[in-house]
Amino acid sequence: MKTMKWKAWLVYDREGARRNAGYIRMHEETGRQMGIAFRLMLDEHMPDFSCLTDGERPDFAIVRTIQPALTKKLENAGIPVFNNSFISEICNHKGKTIDYVRSHSEIPVIPTRTFSNGELSEDLLSKYPKHIIKAVDGHGGKQVFRTTDSWEQISEAVGTSDFVIQPFIKGPGKDLRIYVIGKQIVGAVERQAEQDFRANFSLGGSVRSFECGEKEAKLAHTICELFSFGFAGIDFIKDEKGEWIFNEIEDVVGARMLYQCQPEIHLLEQYFTFILENILQ
Repeated sequence: MKTMKWKAWLVYDREGARRNAGYIRMHEETGRQMGIAFRLMLDEHMPDFSCLTDGERPDFAIVRTIQPALTKKLENAGIPVFNNSFISEICNHKGKTIDYVRSHSEIPVIPTRTFSNGELSEDLLSKYPKHIIKAVDGHGGKQVFRTTDSWEQISEAVGTSDFVIQPFIKGPGKDLRIYVIGKQIVGAVERQAEQDFRANFSLGGSVRSFECGEKEAKLAHTICELFSFGFAGIDFIKDEKGEWIFNEIEDVVGARMLYQCQPEIHLLEQYFTFILENILQ
């Protein structure tokens, strides 16, 4: 039996842990092969960090739930966290992500206006007839609508979230996700919308492996210089001129599409190697 050299927490919310049971097992199995003992921690059962003994304290934590405050508490307790709290705060808010990338680079971004939840109304949406509305914290395309869609559907999906409004991109219905570990590209997939204007795989879009050229690699590396990523997905949309426009960053990024398109990839092995190199510096 391989000796475990490092202890790690894998943090999920209860529903996320249920939905990703197979991915959790992959973390545990790959970890054992690399001498890392993973412990699944539910966000609702986190211990008092100030009372942790040396034997209880993990060497690092991977947070797979969107809770910037929890990530910050882990960091304040001296526990290295992937991804860090800055990424958790910025990249899980579509408006903040666009604003940060736009103000720190020359990368083309989708023109975006951010609104508070209290501003959501049919009257407001009527002023943006050729636009898209998104909950700032939405994922998987499930809180993305045309502003001309059913008001009841939009208001129910946005709920209590703030939201952004963006012009509808009249492109070929393609988007690109570039997966990065640290500042290195580890893979990419291109998604194509089929029955919907959204190209999300979970909503029926098709997906294929994509080989990044010089242009795509430069866009991804420019964004990587703005953040200290552990593992993340950087998303772009193709416009009517065939150019990639920055859209958003997935902090708690899923790997199902990448594994489907590139089953030979050793993603977690690469990720854990990066983490160990990072904490041992």
